[in-house]
Amino acid sequence: MNITFIRRLISASIGRKVLMAVSGLALGLFMLVHLAENLLLFKGEMAYNDWVDFLLSNPLTPFFEVGLLGIFIIHIVMGVWVRVEDFINAPRGYEARKWQGGRTIGSATQLYTAAAILAYLTYHMLTFRFVNHDMGFYQMVTSAFRNNFFVAIYVGGALAVVLHLSHGMQSAFQTLGVSHPKYTPFIKLGGWLVALTMMGFAFISVYYLFGLDLGAAAVEMTVVQ
Repeated sequence: MNITFIRRLISASIGRKVLMAVSGLALGLFMLVHLAENLLLFKGEMAYNDWVDFLLSNPLTPFFEVGLLGIFIIHIVMGVWVRVEDFINAPRGYEARKWQGGRTIGSATQLYTAAAILAYLTYHMLTFRFVNHDMGFYQMVTSAFRNNFFVAIYVGGALAVVLHLSHGMQSAFQTLGVSHPKYTPFIKLGGWLVALTMMGFAFISVYYLFGLDLGAAAVEMTVVQ
């Protein structure tokens, strides 16, 4: 890609907002894919372990992880940059307190939920990615989900993602020019649906916390019979 074009894009306020929007949509798509991967837990130990082993043995995975990290960094840097600019340019007094965004809880808490998501993802990576995997991924994940402290962090992280995406998705489309009185309500609804889907992460963790591993229970009943 032309370096001059990138510099011009970053130097313009609208360019920074576009980068934040595109990177945000890419991360939202990744979260949906990652949730689908986690749903493989319900198919049992073999299905989940086979999928994770495939990912880790795939030579393209390191490149994908580096690319994902790059997108994440771009989103953070552009997001902070845009918010700081909004703060600097905002009127002082009462109006200055509105600099974080509009009138919904999702827009007003964007920076706070972003910080919570960053902390949550860091803990998540340290717990699952950069550890010894000898016990098998299925056992490692389900064992973690039987820990009250970890599940509390997971549920809190899922709630932060929901709030962040509830505003972030529709804001991204608006930044990219996808805005029309006829379609905006559907875009907002779609944004909320995608956001609420992220509660699937919380559901999975609570499912195993309360011992609702129905697949494993069915296998045990079959063996007993």
